[in-house]
Amino acid sequence: MGEIIEINKKEIIHNIINLRQLVFEVTDACNLKCKYCGYSDLYEGYDKRENLSFPFHRAKLIIDYLYGYWKMNFCEGIQKTVLVSFYGGEPLLNVPFIQEVISYVEGLPYVGRFFRYSMTTNAMLLDRYMDFLVTNKFQLLISLDGDEKGQSYRVDLRGNNSFKRVYGNILLLRERYPDFFLTNVNFNSVLHNRNDIASIYSFIKGEFGKESMLSPLNDSGIRKDKRNEFERTYRSISDNLKQSSNCEVLEKEMFIRAPQAARLMDYIRTYSGNVYGNYSKLLIDKEKLLYHPTGTCVPFSKKMFVTVKGKILQCEKINHEFALGVVTDDQVLLDLDFVVEQHNKYTWKYMRQCEKCSIKYHCTNCVYQIDDIKEENIKCPFIKTQKYIDEQEALALSYLGKHPELYKRILNEVIIRG
Repeated sequence: MGEIIEINKKEIIHNIINLRQLVFEVTDACNLKCKYCGYSDLYEGYDKRENLSFPFHRAKLIIDYLYGYWKMNFCEGIQKTVLVSFYGGEPLLNVPFIQEVISYVEGLPYVGRFFRYSMTTNAMLLDRYMDFLVTNKFQLLISLDGDEKGQSYRVDLRGNNSFKRVYGNILLLRERYPDFFLTNVNFNSVLHNRNDIASIYSFIKGEFGKESMLSPLNDSGIRKDKRNEFERTYRSISDNLKQSSNCEVLEKEMFIRAPQAARLMDYIRTYSGNVYGNYSKLLIDKEKLLYHPTGTCVPFSKKMFVTVKGKILQCEKINHEFALGVVTDDQVLLDLDFVVEQHNKYTWKYMRQCEKCSIKYHCTNCVYQIDDIKEENIKCPFIKTQKYIDEQEALALSYLGKHPELYKRILNEVIIRG
């Protein structure tokens, strides 16, 4: 059996040196008031919105902090790209900050880092700032829940549906910058009780020639007195697709965005035994591999998220009470020993359960998505038996038998290319 190990400070330093994405919460202000927003009254655990804007001098401090690690470990022959992402609130409400950050990082002395930029936006102000976004080659993720009815939870501060303005701005962007629109713009749609997968896919594919990412409502951190309201609004992606009259057509066109194909891809990549993430997994006996309890990301292995109040987290999906550090007005307070201690504290309590779990080598479940994470004696809600693995294999192989063409497509377009 592979050995479960705790993370250590050396691992955190390695992740900071090799950081792939730095995410700024540009502002907690927004020009929309979406019913299902993480800052809405459906949820708890996030900092209260105070219409704050991220001050540039604090952004400079965290950039300089990271730059110090990059400079100390600079190898001239190694080049890495860091994705600098701007998140909100609505980030286009604080464009001067974004301009300052880009100007600053582009002016840093070279230490083997190149920078790319991305943004998640509601597109309400896209008409004002599209020139700037195109000039800096942003990757844009536009939030759009489909047609006017599907968009009806995304209302402005007066309660009006945002659809017409958002739709008009998207059309304007495509008209002015068709090449940019083709390569740099994607969509994300939240599934709820006022839309469905068929209408989302039909609208966005038909209007813009794009396939939208689908997101369910966040089901963690829900206020107890709002649970019934959440249940009325929530829709399962898998169940909703099965209920579509053109389910098979949608599944084929959506490819891995469809739950069945995604499950097959997960089986091929994770459970088939034919795909290896790195050379050690190929060369070392699985029973001798070291692994961490749960699938919780080791801090900064994927990204670093800094809130508008300066709190440092490993992800924007984690409640702010679990911040690992903070950027003040004059320094970065990030105690790496504390980072290690907190991560191990919340993951190690599941160690014994992980040892018995059949997906221990492949777990992708984050402990911070467990509502009662602070309880000491808690059963992991994600634990799986060998029976589960066998059932997943049977489902995957059955689906593959009906759609044999997917095997080659998944290998070529997802696993090998990825």
